[in-house]
Amino acid sequence: MMSNAINKGFRCRICTGCGLCPGIIRDDSHIETAQAGGPGLQVLADEAMFGGKLPLSGKEGIRLVTVDVGTTTIAMLLYGSDGNVTDRYVSVNPQTKYGADVISRIRAAEKEEQAQEMRRQVEHVLERGIRRFEKQLAENERLQMVLAANTTMTYLLMGWETDELGHAPFQARHLTAADTTFAGVPCFIFPGLAAFVGGDIVAGIHACGMADREELILLVDLGTNGELVLGNRDKRIACATAAGPAFEGGANKGIWGADMVSLLARLRQEGILDETGLLAEAFFEKGIRIGNVLVTQEAVRSIQLAKAAIAAGIEILLNCYGVEAEQVDRLVLAGGFGYYLQPAAAAEIGLLPGKLASKSVTGGNTALTGALSAGRELLSGERKRLMAKLQHIVAGTEIINLAMEPEFEERYLNAIKINKFK
Repeated sequence: MMSNAINKGFRCRICTGCGLCPGIIRDDSHIETAQAGGPGLQVLADEAMFGGKLPLSGKEGIRLVTVDVGTTTIAMLLYGSDGNVTDRYVSVNPQTKYGADVISRIRAAEKEEQAQEMRRQVEHVLERGIRRFEKQLAENERLQMVLAANTTMTYLLMGWETDELGHAPFQARHLTAADTTFAGVPCFIFPGLAAFVGGDIVAGIHACGMADREELILLVDLGTNGELVLGNRDKRIACATAAGPAFEGGANKGIWGADMVSLLARLRQEGILDETGLLAEAFFEKGIRIGNVLVTQEAVRSIQLAKAAIAAGIEILLNCYGVEAEQVDRLVLAGGFGYYLQPAAAAEIGLLPGKLASKSVTGGNTALTGALSAGRELLSGERKRLMAKLQHIVAGTEIINLAMEPEFEERYLNAIKINKFK
């Protein structure tokens, strides 16, 4: 499935959550009005955080391809020597036939023939993207790929057994960076952090400069899986929580999760939705129509459960780090969900801390941005420097298992209520 409109302010006809919408930052110093996230949203490009459009210098004749293999979507970008994107290829991950989340894929991969099929499915998508890009190369040009993926996707793509990812204590033996080839194209694969915090998050940390900055940053990557990282150059803590398909259109078919958040916030403000998540009696059975969207009780509940897991995870991270929400300097919202999310609406329903709404940065696809930064260093012959940076990220990031945190269940149950984040 190709993305038809990915410039700022325009939506694809069908949003697959590829996150290719550009990164933006809300600020008051230099304001530009955009349609992303709703009428009147004020945004400012933050090229300092996400690297900007720098030339890709290095070995002559090599064109960079960055790849994000997500649970739901596979996105590929081709760059010119000036650092600009010259083409892109986006596809729904064909592994979705085996389930919407990584646990379903791990279970399916217990059968060797299905594991092999899942590997071939992604390889075929990558090959189609490569063949498309190769048509645009000059005679003396060739491709170099940099790929970021969550741990399960990496395991399946590399042909590693996924059993250890699906059973306690959820250990992952294969977390180091890897080099391989796809359709004859050399590919560098980002290292991971843990069984459920993978190379896409390492790339995201790299993209927003968290491991280089003194300011305290909270990276929130919401999709089928929800990953959270809090920290700076001195210390980072990360965790993963299962958001399910609610944020990727699974709550109401055809309605992107960010829109559902805004609708629920509006219903809450109008008194049509109470703090327990119940619609007013007149709308309880058949739902309420807002414009061309029918908001049902089932859809409300789906968003509630997903947002509670994220909110509880954020609370645990803040507690483990020993800080309050107001002490966080920047909130980075990654992915397609983050691009269209209204932070004020997210705070209204208790998804995000209200004290961070004004500090939010929309990072776009931080996995691809991190891959671009890594690719720039590879093309410049700075592989050793890149590996040192990634090792610093991995070694200095602590992973916590939310299920093992004694306060998680209580915080989760409290966060199900549709109230402002305290």
